[in-house]
Amino acid sequence: MQNRSIIVKKVFTPRDLLKFLLLIFLVFFLVFYMRQLTAPKEVSVTEAVELIQNNNVKQIDIRESEVVLVKKNGSKVKTTIESNSSFTQILQDEGITLSKLAESGVDVNIHPLKIGWLDVVNTLLNVAFLGIIAYSVVGFMGFLKRQSKGGIGGLISFGKSPAKLIIGKKPDTTFEDVAGLYEIKEEIKTVVDFLKNPDKYRKMGARIPKGILLEGPPGTGKTLIARAVAGEAGVPFFYTSGGEFEEMLVGAGAARVRDLFKKARALQPCIIFIDEIDAVAKKRGVDFRTTYSEQTLNQILAEMDGLEKNEAVIVMAATNRADVLDPAIMRPGRFDWRIRFNLPDYQERLEILRLHAKNKKLAKDVDLDTIAKITVGFSGAELESALNEAAILAVRARKPAIEQNDILEGLYKVSYGPQRKTMVMTKEDLLATAYHEAGHAIVSTYCEYAPVVRNITIIPRAKALGLTASSYDYEKMNATLAELLDRIAATTAGRAAEEIIYGKMHVSTGAANDIEQASDIARAIIKRFGMSQKLGFVSYTTREEYLLLGLKKDYSDKTAEEIDKEVRNIVMSQYERAKKILTREKRLLEEVAKALLRHETLDREQFLALVNKYGKKKPPKKKSKKVLPVKEWIRKISKEQDGE
Repeated sequence: MQNRSIIVKKVFTPRDLLKFLLLIFLVFFLVFYMRQLTAPKEVSVTEAVELIQNNNVKQIDIRESEVVLVKKNGSKVKTTIESNSSFTQILQDEGITLSKLAESGVDVNIHPLKIGWLDVVNTLLNVAFLGIIAYSVVGFMGFLKRQSKGGIGGLISFGKSPAKLIIGKKPDTTFEDVAGLYEIKEEIKTVVDFLKNPDKYRKMGARIPKGILLEGPPGTGKTLIARAVAGEAGVPFFYTSGGEFEEMLVGAGAARVRDLFKKARALQPCIIFIDEIDAVAKKRGVDFRTTYSEQTLNQILAEMDGLEKNEAVIVMAATNRADVLDPAIMRPGRFDWRIRFNLPDYQERLEILRLHAKNKKLAKDVDLDTIAKITVGFSGAELESALNEAAILAVRARKPAIEQNDILEGLYKVSYGPQRKTMVMTKEDLLATAYHEAGHAIVSTYCEYAPVVRNITIIPRAKALGLTASSYDYEKMNATLAELLDRIAATTAGRAAEEIIYGKMHVSTGAANDIEQASDIARAIIKRFGMSQKLGFVSYTTREEYLLLGLKKDYSDKTAEEIDKEVRNIVMSQYERAKKILTREKRLLEEVAKALLRHETLDREQFLALVNKYGKKKPPKKKSKKVLPVKEWIRKISKEQDGE
């Protein structure tokens, strides 16, 4: 029979490590305590002088600002003086000289400042002591973290969710506080009805979506809708953001996710709202993400999978970048619904303006309908901010009410920054700005499909030395090639005006942003919209995948060269077109520039008066198209077809 030996290995458990660290900590604490007991007693300078005057001292050791007195009984006391003082001078002021001390048998030793080996050893011991304390604390926290499976546990609140809980029968936000967003409110009312009457859906076999993703540009009302849902349903509402899950400690984000869902299950029916979810739910494997971020994402996925059919916990999340989210979070059973928020249309903008104007005192000349028409591309948050800025401007000007001009200035301030009338510049720069902005306005007016000029100013703002504000009179869902080319021509007209007036060698750098915008439009014509005659009906947009070796392209280098040439041809052809218009209308260009220098700002009526007076050619009439809801258009077109 073969003998077999059994080897028993002692396992060093975390509890043993904790005991070892605590023992080391205790030993050093005792050493430190003993050193404190043997250290000289600290006394004031006055008490030290009194000891010397009473002849109770046999030795004085002076080292810079530290003075040690050895009493006749052998005990020591210590005092500290200011760095710019001298202890011997203090004694002399009290009538005690060094000669008198020598006659009394007091030994006075003045030590120069030097670092001895004992000081070095003492410093090293102090550093080692602090290092061991820090190591013990870190080891203790790491032990607690492992014991709580990724969080710090109940002793420290790192693993607790920082989500804010809003609960109450009288909600602060309802659908009445949300202007516009008609379809979205109708869609989201289903969620409210489920939270109020879940049995009605369960009897039918319906399952409410576990997750609802709200995606869209900033300021379009994503968070507001989530609060309105909770308010209408009257259920607890947990509000947090993706950034609040992140923590330096590994596993803290996952622990907070677990804690959040645990609280939500205890208070169901309820809503969990995660704002800026892209902070923790970006695509995995395409960038240099840390492990703890992926752990947080994995925990969110696991918790959403763990929500049972009969659990009334709805997860709502908002993001501005749905394209960067991990595909795993978008599959059915997690975020089932994706609700897209777009910038408000005319009718929605008008309702938003009316909603935020309720608590503001408006003058009789205020026309919110006009403001709604000229604010194409504004978000709800920007409209609210513009009205607020208008109110501030009215108070600053001591007006009794908010006027139309205040609202217009508020719009420009939100979009381009505040006016900078005190900005210092040369006469040449101001003249160049006037011709530059006049060029933009004239070419935009003479291009049939370019936006309508609303306002021209040479007053500098935060983002520009001058401004030509323009917009369409109607909502535009699509743009034709003719419209895009007219935009490029109007955008390049500022530089074209400078070249006509000053020559090629004296154009300014003020067109830097114009060049960028014109190039972007031309590149979109070719790469995104397939409108190039040379490159054809093909998409050349780059699918951005940030790999270790750089950015991946979906087309060859030769095609990239062709794209660059075509972009250059489109921009330069429209630039020459703008020059041709301004050369013909040079008198108008000069008169508009003079008017800007005289009035600083021209509105649409003032500008059109100059065009009608000095323009060689009558500008084409801008087409104002009718805008109706889709259902009304279908009904109207059907009637027209039936009539045929």
